[in-house]
Amino acid sequence: MNTILQIYYFTFAKLLAEGQIYKLLCKYMKNLNSQNNNNTVVQSAGNLMGSSETIRQLSSFKNYNRNLLWFNGWLAGIIDGDGNFDLRKLNNKIVLKAIRIKVHVRDVRILTTIQNTLHFGRIRYDKKNPYCTYIVSTQEQMGEMINIINGLIRLKVNPFKKACAFLDITFKPSDYTLKPLDPYFAGLIDSDGTIVFNYKGNRIECVLEFKLNEFSKKLNFDFVVPNYSPSAYYVRNGAIKFTYQRVNQMIFLYEYFMKNRLFCSMKFYRISKIKYFLTIRHYQKYPKHSLEFRIYSSFLVDFIKYQNPKWPRVPFVKNLIIDKEIVQNYKQ
Repeated sequence: MNTILQIYYFTFAKLLAEGQIYKLLCKYMKNLNSQNNNNTVVQSAGNLMGSSETIRQLSSFKNYNRNLLWFNGWLAGIIDGDGNFDLRKLNNKIVLKAIRIKVHVRDVRILTTIQNTLHFGRIRYDKKNPYCTYIVSTQEQMGEMINIINGLIRLKVNPFKKACAFLDITFKPSDYTLKPLDPYFAGLIDSDGTIVFNYKGNRIECVLEFKLNEFSKKLNFDFVVPNYSPSAYYVRNGAIKFTYQRVNQMIFLYEYFMKNRLFCSMKFYRISKIKYFLTIRHYQKYPKHSLEFRIYSSFLVDFIKYQNPKWPRVPFVKNLIIDKEIVQNYKQ
C-alpha cells in the first residue's frame, strides 16, 4: 500500500513541478466562468482558486516539489558514485540488507543533507578511518529510497535491479543523455568528481572517471552544462574519463554549479573561484616577483589549500611565491 501511495505522490509531484496541475486548475476556472456567462466566478477564501493565500500556498508547494525533484536527481548521482547496495545470498535468495553511502569525513554534509531531507537513516562515524557512512536498513525505508531514485540510476544498474526485485518494485531504466542542468551531474561530482588546477594549461578543470563498462560508456554529458560539452577519453587502466577543460567555456561550468550547489565544501569552494580566476588568469605570464604574479600565486595557494592538508605536495607549488601578505612598495 505504501509503495502505491508513493508512486501517486511522486507522479503528482512531477506534474506539479512541471506546472501541469496549475494549468489544469486554470482550465477548470476558465470553463467554470464560461458556464456562468463569462462572469468571473469569485471564490471564497476557503476555496482552491481566487484566494491570494491559497495561490501563495500552491506556489510554495510547487517550489517544494521542485526542490524535491532536484534532490531525487542529485541523490541518484551520489548513489551512483559512493553508494552501495548490500546484497547477500540467504537461503538461495538474494536479500537486500542495507543501502549505504560512504564519504570522507570532510564531506559529511552530503550525508546530513540526505538524512535531513529523507527524515530517516543513520550516520555512522568510523573512528579508525576518516569516513562516515549513511545507512538505511529497514525494508520500508529502503523501499522509499529505491522509489525516489528509480528511473535515475545509470551506473550501479545491476545491483539496483536486484534491490528492486527483492522489494518487489518494477525497475525503470534511465535516459543516459542528461538534460540541461540535470542535478544528477552535481551528485556525481559531489561523490566521484574532482575539481583540479592544471598549472601548465592555466585552467580549472572538472573531471569524472569511471570504470569502463556497458553503462558508463553510454553516459552522455554533452548537454547537462549548457554551452559546454566535455572531452571523453578511454584510459589505459580500463576506465573512461570525462574532462571539462576548455578555458573559454569555464564560466559555463561556474554557472551550472551556482544553480546546482555542491555539498562537498572543498569542490564547491574551488568552483566558486572560477569567476575571479578568469580576471587574473593572464598574471601567470608576468615576471615572478611582480605584483601581478604574486596575486596569481596567492590565488593558487588559496585554491589548493582549502580543506587540503596535503597542499604543499602539489607539484606546481614550487613555481609559486608564498607570501604572508602582498605589499609592493614604490621603487625610485
